Amino acid sequence: MLALQKIQKTLKQQGVFVLLVLVLLFIFTLSIIGEKIPLNDGAGYDGAFYYNVAQNFSTDFWTTGYDNFRIYRIFPFCLINLIFQLFSIETTHANLMHSMSILHFFNLAIQLTFFFKLARLNAWKKVTTAIIFGCFFFNYFFLKNCGYEMFLTDAFASTVFLVSFYYLERKKILPALLISFLGILSWPTITYTIWILYFFKDPFQQTASRLKYPTDKALAITLPMISASTVGILYLLHKQPLLESALFIPASIFLLLASVIAWALFLYFVLRNCNYRFYTPLTYIREFFQNALCKKIAFIIIPFIAINLYLLAHTNDKFYFCCSAFILQIFIRVLKYPLITPVAHVCYFGILPLLVIFFFRDFSKEIFNRSPGFALAFLTFLFLAVDSEARHVIPLLPLILVPLGCVLDKINLSVKTVVALLSLQLILSHFYIPINVDGFAEAISNYDYYTVAQRYFMNFGPWMSLKSYFTWIIISAVSAFLVFLIVKKRRI
Repeated sequence: MLALQKIQKTLKQQGVFVLLVLVLLFIFTLSIIGEKIPLNDGAGYDGAFYYNVAQNFSTDFWTTGYDNFRIYRIFPFCLINLIFQLFSIETTHANLMHSMSILHFFNLAIQLTFFFKLARLNAWKKVTTAIIFGCFFFNYFFLKNCGYEMFLTDAFASTVFLVSFYYLERKKILPALLISFLGILSWPTITYTIWILYFFKDPFQQTASRLKYPTDKALAITLPMISASTVGILYLLHKQPLLESALFIPASIFLLLASVIAWALFLYFVLRNCNYRFYTPLTYIREFFQNALCKKIAFIIIPFIAINLYLLAHTNDKFYFCCSAFILQIFIRVLKYPLITPVAHVCYFGILPLLVIFFFRDFSKEIFNRSPGFALAFLTFLFLAVDSEARHVIPLLPLILVPLGCVLDKINLSVKTVVALLSLQLILSHFYIPINVDGFAEAISNYDYYTVAQRYFMNFGPWMSLKSYFTWIIISAVSAFLVFLIVKKRRI
């Protein structure tokens, strides 16, 4: 009887979150048991490699090894293989698919647990927690893509960062750093970001030197200039095929020029009230060596070197990844169509980028007032966010969600406002749109990305067709207007 009363009391106090979790679990379950990508027997594009890791890791790792990029992406698929070997379970297709379904639910449970821990740590109001919950979980990635293409590292890398970030926010350094090492085997950028947050977590001296130009001017000028210069250099070197391979469309000088101008104007509009000045590189170096004690550095560097040497011993000579080409790709992809990057982020994340833009003045202050490390980590996030393939920032979302939550928490948001924003977020997630329609399997098998296959490829900005782009730029504009109206009337 006492237990029942306790449950009733909890439901009364946390009813809204119980409802949100139930909605998430219902749609997430539909995704897991629903349609699968009709390529490589449901493994997908990149997923075919990770499927192979789950199936053959205990053999391949010791014989052929893996290439020097994807060997850093083998977790948790190697873990599945080791568990199968331990319990003598056959690595059949059915068993692997079932194991991934279970693993995704287990992963979601961890994320839910640590999301609410993070919300309590920041002492957010219920309405704030509800909105940030929707921004984190009610998007295309969780409500559709996790189940549609299950053999990807994104969801698990996101969990590694979330848990490590939570412990770092709680100032529990040891578990934060230990968990961050898992990122080396799932998405190394998250590991390095955690270390940046750790090494530069304390404020610098007031006399520390800063850069001459504030963030708004520097970024609003630099990012479009890099993109324009990259395109110009490729034209001068007669490398148009390389340019077109990054854009996935024939290069048009008029379209590229329009994209550069639109990108510059967008950055100016968003960043115009951000007056933060980053510290000079020498300041960061000096502060690092002054404040990072030898034992702290050794605690990270020694296992980092050991892990990398061990992985290097199991790396083959197959060339797969070029860092400079990836960076080049990011600055070119942003110019495929005018404003393709913000449009792609709305397509993938819904209202989240719109809320960040709408509250960017306070949001940027919240970011930069936290610590020098948070400012540097935000630059890492911003660099990845420039790419129109929005999924690249999934693992680092807590870097954005926490300061956004703190900004929203200072606003008098009504229940009606929250319901309206969450409803819009669910609509924008487009989880309800089926992908495997007639002709889709044939189109995807024939690499025909721009017809019916757009039901899948429109979610990854660089592969958007012109029709999908126009559709989503209209949706983005309407959504921005609705968010403006909803938030403007937040006290009603």
